[in-house]
Amino acid sequence: MKQDWKAVGSYGTVGLEVVLCIMLGLFVGRWLDAKLGTDPFLSVLWFFFGLGAAGKAVHRAWKEMQIAAAREEREQGNPAPMFDDRKARPDERAPDGDRRADSSDVVPYPDERPPAKEHDER
Repeated sequence: MKQDWKAVGSYGTVGLEVVLCIMLGLFVGRWLDAKLGTDPFLSVLWFFFGLGAAGKAVHRAWKEMQIAAAREEREQGNPAPMFDDRKARPDERAPDGDRRADSSDVVPYPDERPPAKEHDER
């Protein structure tokens, strides 16, 4: 549970980082425009620098999330999906060979199936 809150804290700041990068770039550009008299050009240029920095921050956070997810899979394992149509017998698959199943076509794993009824041959 502690790791969940830690992830919320570290990844929750990405939005703030994006906004600050863009705003800082815009304000630096406006300040330089006021000092140098190049009215819209440096504002636009530094705005795009801020966008680039924001994109880099999002990319860094995304990579960290991938690394954390891979580490969790190694440590805790990858849980099996609740339903998997690929393990169903051919006669239980979705019609027309379509491997996607809707809720009416879902077949549980073999160990979750009820025992097969034996036919009484008399």
